[in-house]
Amino acid sequence: MMVRPGYFLAVSLTLSLLFLDSRVNYGASGPKFNDGGNKHNLSISNTGVNYKASNAADPRSTQICIFCHTPHNAKPQTVLWNRADTTQTFGHYSSSTLSIHTDASARTSSDYKAEPNGSSRLCLSCHDGVTALGAILTGQAIEVNGSTLTAMSGTHVFDRSKITNSHHPVSFKYTVDVVARLRTLENPGSDYWLPANSSSQAKNFVKLDREQRVQCTTCHDPHQTKYNDTLNTPSLTPFWVYDGSGLGTVNADTVHDEVCYACHSFKAPNL
Repeated sequence: MMVRPGYFLAVSLTLSLLFLDSRVNYGASGPKFNDGGNKHNLSISNTGVNYKASNAADPRSTQICIFCHTPHNAKPQTVLWNRADTTQTFGHYSSSTLSIHTDASARTSSDYKAEPNGSSRLCLSCHDGVTALGAILTGQAIEVNGSTLTAMSGTHVFDRSKITNSHHPVSFKYTVDVVARLRTLENPGSDYWLPANSSSQAKNFVKLDREQRVQCTTCHDPHQTKYNDTLNTPSLTPFWVYDGSGLGTVNADTVHDEVCYACHSFKAPNL
């Protein structure tokens, strides 16, 4: 078989264009966990972040995973967890119009906890603004920003006021029974569905935990933001689970809202 000159070049260019075209509707992802600029990477070598290890003489400061994970003597809450538990009391979102809080049937079927649990509570072991960022289970805390007592501050801290008044509810079961009760209580003004039954493009990214609870990790990926919002401060998609794949228009607003639509017909809590 005779192959025309330039054939392989043409094929290569065609495949490259097809590949690029298949990505045209995706947003750019943020830095991976081991890359510079990822805020959950607290190692001393990170760049462009507010918090990182600062004692070069401590061999732990060069490690990346140690601030959250350990291969030995881990806490049982989740995979190889290496952080001290937060000592704070948060309560839960308690709006007078939140059905899973005010309706006895919805509250029972959703098993709405008085305190955040599961992965949400793990997140709060850094985001409580009190627990030292370098506080690991065994040994002295790792020095961060010049002190072993450095805790998070600013808009990313979640205290009782924020959890109970201005934060999406977390740590509640979201099952067919809960969906049915919410529809009964709120239709026709609102509609609900499980992520698996949603028509949202984000349904394959939005996950409930193994107890079918909505947690922080339902909308957020602690290791890498899948859509890197560089236009808004603060970001509309911080450590977002969804990259915008499948959307006709991809920007921070549409990617953010599509995650909301994976569970209900409105993009903000029905307060």
